[in-house]
Amino acid sequence: MTDTRDNTAISELTGQPVSTWSEEWRIETEARTVLKMSKEQRDAFFNGRKDADGKTVDRGVIAIRGQKAAEGIKATMERLQEARSRKG
Repeated sequence: MTDTRDNTAISELTGQPVSTWSEEWRIETEARTVLKMSKEQRDAFFNGRKDADGKTVDRGVIAIRGQKAAEGIKATMERLQEARSRKG
């Protein structure tokens, strides 16, 4: 069976079509999602959350994927903000 759905979208970063199955698209959509978060949610996303006793409740991106991955997400977020401000 052939997939007849359109698996492309326009990248906010490049303005070009990109496969929605690509790593490029995954990275961009993750950064978009994080940009929509409040400062508190973003902090928990990157650094995790602890309960009132200081016990880790949720591990963040830094603990799971490492500092380099977190920096990559932040860099993509900055690129998205720049692209949006140019449109603006």
